[in-house]
Amino acid sequence: MNESGLKGVEGFLVELGSTAPAPGGGAAAALTGAMAAALVEMVAGISSRRAAPQEGRLGRIRQDAEEIRTALTKAIEEDAAAYGEVSKALNMPKTTEEEKAARREALARALRRAAEVPLSTARAALRVLDLCEELVPLASRHLQSDIAAAAQLARAATCTALYNVDANCLWIRDQEFLTEMRPLRVELSQEADRKTARLLTQLETSLTSWLGERDSNPH
Repeated sequence: MNESGLKGVEGFLVELGSTAPAPGGGAAAALTGAMAAALVEMVAGISSRRAAPQEGRLGRIRQDAEEIRTALTKAIEEDAAAYGEVSKALNMPKTTEEEKAARREALARALRRAAEVPLSTARAALRVLDLCEELVPLASRHLQSDIAAAAQLARAATCTALYNVDANCLWIRDQEFLTEMRPLRVELSQEADRKTARLLTQLETSLTSWLGERDSNPH
């Protein structure tokens, strides 16, 4: 990474660590998912140079990963902007009944958006897990650790994003919206757990083989 890239990462982390409420967990989830997608992109690119018969599939995986990375990078700003709209709505005047009604409507709209953005992040991160699974039989064994890392990062991004969905849905009173969101949130969490467990079952057996057979009863 060049110096300007390092400064960009450092700048984001300084913002994340500041007392400002945004960027927060949703932006961190998007960045984590983008890193997972970038690892998949890298593995697919390297592998395509070494496995000509699979080059078409690997090229498509790399392209998909690049698109997801781009979308998740944009989601970093989108999440912060969504929070900004919530903050703006909370600061609207509420002296008259008309002002109170306008504030309630703006806040409801902003909270829905603030829940939808991390939900989209979780969906994108889950797609990275699908690409990881597809990549396992195509990639070099020397790149398995990168796929495993991508899988763990993608799961972390999914779970972190869903916590941000939760945080916003706790304040939403639109029952129709919540009824739509509940099964989506549960399904995404369960899928992330299932897909990660399936991937790591394949990858960790090989990656940790150097440890040898471990005694199940060390006493």
